[in-house]
Amino acid sequence: MKTETKLILSKQWILFGAISGIVANILYPILLTISLPSYLEIFLAGIFGILISMSGFAIHHTMIHHKPTILTQIGAQFVFVFGTLLNVMLVVQLTFLGYLGHYKKQLTNQHDLDLFEWIRKTVNPVHLGLDVSADFFVGIATIVFSIAMIKHPFFGKLWSSSGMLFAIILLVVKFYAFPLTPYELDMPYIFGPILALWYLAVCIQCLRKRNQLL
Repeated sequence: MKTETKLILSKQWILFGAISGIVANILYPILLTISLPSYLEIFLAGIFGILISMSGFAIHHTMIHHKPTILTQIGAQFVFVFGTLLNVMLVVQLTFLGYLGHYKKQLTNQHDLDLFEWIRKTVNPVHLGLDVSADFFVGIATIVFSIAMIKHPFFGKLWSSSGMLFAIILLVVKFYAFPLTPYELDMPYIFGPILALWYLAVCIQCLRKRNQLL
């Protein structure tokens, strides 16, 4: 009876977590490319991180019944922290930019405008530091998930090697560019979006294999 209850809960976690991850991946390009009203933008940015934080539990519960390992627990917990940091980063960024936009309209002389620009350049990187911190967690989460996937019947070496590769390159590029961003060094930064697509594919795979759990 206890085993059956655990299986039911696992299937619920997979359904909830995987759908959360899929919805987050839909919101990702919307937040990056579309200009939204501030009230809608802050709502979607806040919910984006929360949805991501749930997705790691879907992966954990999909994998844990084949061979229990601490790796999937670490991965799920680190994805949860990653989503939390994303939430904080986006809310801080939007709040700061909102205040900047409000006060800039009141400035008239060049001295104030120069001071305003200096403040923007020195304070705005705070959210970039949060972004690097978040990447620490998602990079490590992806690596430990990838290790656990190597011999898992629902995933295997292709899932494992691709996840490992994307995570390592993401971390190397971010650390090399620090404290600047890859964009500021004219580096093509595509591995964040690619890693997001990897997690999208993993969430879809979790949903596909959900009813095969024994």
